[in-house]
Amino acid sequence: MLKCIRGNFGLKYTEFKNGLENGQSFSVYLFEGEDAFFRERGLNLLKNKFVSQPELNLTVLQNDCLQEELISSLVAYPFMSEKRLVVIREFYPKQDFLKGGLKEYLSAPSDFCILAILNEKPCEPLKKFDAVCTVECGKADAALLVRWIKGECNTCNVKIEAETAKLLADYCLSDMTRIENETKKLCAYAGAGGVITFDDVNAMVARDAEYKVYEMTDYIAKRKFDLALTVIKDMMGKGETPQRILTAVYNYYRRLLHSAISDMSLSELASAFGVKEFAAKKTKEQAAMFKKRSLKSAVDALTDADYKIKSGQADADEKMWITIFKIMTDK
Repeated sequence: MLKCIRGNFGLKYTEFKNGLENGQSFSVYLFEGEDAFFRERGLNLLKNKFVSQPELNLTVLQNDCLQEELISSLVAYPFMSEKRLVVIREFYPKQDFLKGGLKEYLSAPSDFCILAILNEKPCEPLKKFDAVCTVECGKADAALLVRWIKGECNTCNVKIEAETAKLLADYCLSDMTRIENETKKLCAYAGAGGVITFDDVNAMVARDAEYKVYEMTDYIAKRKFDLALTVIKDMMGKGETPQRILTAVYNYYRRLLHSAISDMSLSELASAFGVKEFAAKKTKEQAAMFKKRSLKSAVDALTDADYKIKSGQADADEKMWITIFKIMTDK
């Protein structure tokens, strides 16, 4: 049996999937990470492989269930099924909950039952038990997303180039649930034997304000100012007001500056920003493209613009453009 990695890291989702296909299994799975698509897909793989008659052999418990209820579900025998499956979502037991019966169970779990825990955030107490196999369900890297999109398109007899698939993944902020939905929509639009183009993705896949600000800032960092201005015009054409755009840019540059000067880990930054860890990672990467002095200057300029607009000293539209130009020309 494949040895489960303990600590802050566990099996990658692809390793879990491949291991399952090769007959490897564990008594307790902790699906952990911000991408709900992989957490739920992992659960479905377990259910399809091990559980017959789920109405009798699948139990879904609330995260505030009593320990006695959980243990009772875990020690019950399956009925005409290889295993029973017990599922808990967003389960973060404290140390005192892990004492007594549950501690004893996790130290020597049943061979006839699988406990699947689906958590967005880490839960270190659970990882102290050898029986717990952690499956990382964070955002997939660009190469994996491109392969997945191309594979789904191929299933529908639709062609898509790698660069177009990457654009789709970027527009969806690497969120697999969105990527799946948008890929299905684009395949239906292209039709069997068709091709999904850059223009199709641009026309049919919505970019939210967060992505647009990220895109604009990336263009500024790469000194592609004409493209940065195009993004702003596109935002205004979609109904965003100058003041809302300025506020979004201010909040983003403030996060860039904090990322550049902070020694916090990605999880700590994500918590401080109130965003998911993937977004904090992208912010950290983008912050490295700027000089710290330039980020500080940008935040100061945006703060001043916000104050003057709100105090009635400046017109929002004019001040937004002046401030954006100032950020662009600052070296």
